[in-house]
Amino acid sequence: MKKMMFVIVLGAIMIVLGACGKEAAPTNSSNNDSKATKEIEMVKVGSLGNLSNASMYIGDEIGIFQKYGVDLQFESFKGAQPMSIAVQTNEVEVGTGAFTAGLFNLLMEGDSPIRIVADGTQERKGYDSTALIVTKELYDSGVTTIEGLKGKKVGITQNGASVHYILGKSLESAGLSYKDVEVTPLGSLGNIAAALESKQIDAATLPSTLVAKLVANDHVKVIAFVGDILEMQAAGVYFSGEFMKNKDLAVKFLAGYIESTRYYFNNVLNAKDTNSANYNRDIEILAKHTSIPKEAVGKNLNYIDENAKLWSEDLKTWSDWYLENKLIETPLDLEKVVDTSLYNEALKLVDKK
Repeated sequence: MKKMMFVIVLGAIMIVLGACGKEAAPTNSSNNDSKATKEIEMVKVGSLGNLSNASMYIGDEIGIFQKYGVDLQFESFKGAQPMSIAVQTNEVEVGTGAFTAGLFNLLMEGDSPIRIVADGTQERKGYDSTALIVTKELYDSGVTTIEGLKGKKVGITQNGASVHYILGKSLESAGLSYKDVEVTPLGSLGNIAAALESKQIDAATLPSTLVAKLVANDHVKVIAFVGDILEMQAAGVYFSGEFMKNKDLAVKFLAGYIESTRYYFNNVLNAKDTNSANYNRDIEILAKHTSIPKEAVGKNLNYIDENAKLWSEDLKTWSDWYLENKLIETPLDLEKVVDTSLYNEALKLVDKK
């Protein structure tokens, strides 16, 4: 009997030990995961610290890019022009910003290897990304429409900047041109805001995040949101020449960007529940990266195509305007400067997952 009991107990012990042996497999899996983590590659991304990089900030923080073996390192720039130079010289792999005359000149005159690959932000009806504003005093005097800006002093950052283009196209929508106003270059968006506060200029086009503060302090009034006047491809994502050659990593970056943008489009930009924990987490991520107050972030989110697809045809509109106003000398060759081949591969990769 004792012998039988011994056999039973021994058998039970062997079963337990066998089970323990099977559970050892996850340890190997964990080691594999560790090895995979070590294979994550860093990509340097130029950033202006605004909401146009919203989907990248969120995707990087919540692990979407990491799924594709990519980690982002954001490099801060004070303007679109120095960022494009940094991409040209391969100091950063990815640029994100508006389409300036300087960028177009670099792409065409300098025979640059930079390629525009995806959507950055767009101006769309119902999304208040950029506003045309006037001082409160001017508004109270009766200037409440774009037509009323004729002869007025309007601030821009510099000739050939995106705000110059946006101003020009906005004026054209009302039958005017930028020659009908006194265009005043002031160097930076912050300087424009200060000039409006001190009444050194009458009007400007500014990102809605800056506009919100000026409106709250009763310095300006909004006469139009740009997306309600005309829709446009406002900014893009572009790659350095060296990054274009690193096809595997470039495709993985774009896959992470596409999935991050889908997440942003559906769960942040068009969120159904703005009280959810995830939404509040995402807004906090954006506030951290942009230094915009959390309560202002949700009201000023930029529109990005759900699949981060570039509206490439609209770049010709930018090129034609810059050319007409002698801000560039050579029209943009879309076949040369736009490359969607990596994007198309990345889209297939995302849809497989």
